[in-house]
Amino acid sequence: MKRKIDNLYNFNWIDSLNKVEGFEFKEALNSYIFFKKDSLSLATKLVDKNPMLIAPKILLMSLILLSRDRKKIVIAKNILNSIKIDSINEIQEKYLSVLKKWIEGDLYSVVEKIKNIIIENPKDIFAIRLFHFNSIFIGLDKKFFKTHLELIKKWSDKDDFYNLILGMTSFAYEENNDYSKAYDLAKLSLDISKEDLWSWHALLHVHDSKVDCALNLQNDYNKINWNFYGPMKRHLWWHQALFFYYQKNYTDCLKVYDKYIMSEDYFYLDFCNASSLLLRLNSKEIDVRTRMDKLRPIANYFKSQNLLPFIDFHLILFFNYYNDQSYFKEFKTLIKTSYSDSFFNNVYDTCLEPLIENILSKRLMNLDLIKSDFLDLGGSFAQRELIFLNLYSNNTDKDFKDRLITQIKNKKNLTSINYA
Repeated sequence: MKRKIDNLYNFNWIDSLNKVEGFEFKEALNSYIFFKKDSLSLATKLVDKNPMLIAPKILLMSLILLSRDRKKIVIAKNILNSIKIDSINEIQEKYLSVLKKWIEGDLYSVVEKIKNIIIENPKDIFAIRLFHFNSIFIGLDKKFFKTHLELIKKWSDKDDFYNLILGMTSFAYEENNDYSKAYDLAKLSLDISKEDLWSWHALLHVHDSKVDCALNLQNDYNKINWNFYGPMKRHLWWHQALFFYYQKNYTDCLKVYDKYIMSEDYFYLDFCNASSLLLRLNSKEIDVRTRMDKLRPIANYFKSQNLLPFIDFHLILFFNYYNDQSYFKEFKTLIKTSYSDSFFNNVYDTCLEPLIENILSKRLMNLDLIKSDFLDLGGSFAQRELIFLNLYSNNTDKDFKDRLITQIKNKKNLTSINYA
């Protein structure tokens, strides 16, 4: 006899589960929410064990799509097609509507539809996580910030996962340049629980804005058992490597890269982390050729996918490193073809194409684009900063460089240290 688990994670879209299935689903969900490395395998196991349940399929499809790998979309599509519409409830139908748009590549609709789910149930931490991490790839604008401010009002320290809300709101504050508030919320989150890597990430961003490496000395951070976690841990190490980069300690920067950041997994964030750090070091005339060559098979894997402008701007700068114009022009054609009829067409026209043209022609860019920080490309300022560093290194015009530094300093504190 199965029973309804109504209060599991405050979700009203969970199927009827027995006690064992309820525990296993919670474990799989926990694994995603806390960035652990076994979330995909746990969700897959649940689906294989009971193919009639809908909630595990919703979780599994989300995890597959979160990989940002076009070659895996067909797997999510097949799972979606296996679901019988007459067996779903109202909220499951809304989640499946989100997933349909996600499979189509329309992240703008995905974010809006998830936001509607959150409005109906502001304690659905899974929906909130999906909203937060998908919004990052369409731009962390004022609407993103406003949504988090409205959402946190509906939570209190009596709620499970309150610290996760604090961590995400901290990140929203940081990306809107309120470092003091971001710091306070991240610290409050970590005082409640040390288990959320995203709260540590928000704190790293605050330290990054101050070029302050003090986080490395915090015992709670150093005590984290990294063996439990997936790619997010390597992104945190990327931030730590940046501290060495800012200090011009390139030897230790490379040591962190070799030991903690470089991964041969074909995961988009690992490629973006690795390539951006190596390209920064290359701008300081550090020899990174052997390490770049090791990344090239992964770059080739993502080259023709064109799933997200965020990934593609890293690829643009990666292939430019090799100065193989015919190869680079082939990549340029791939991007243009893929985005000409996609939901990111405008982002290509306003951001990616000007970036490519600047690289190919060495022309000065329109600084109006820089004023927006290329926000629509997605990612945080710490990631998009690579573009500005490339523009700075790629141009010889002193007036352009001075105006570029002025624009950047108007956006983030002390950022000019990276260009000095």
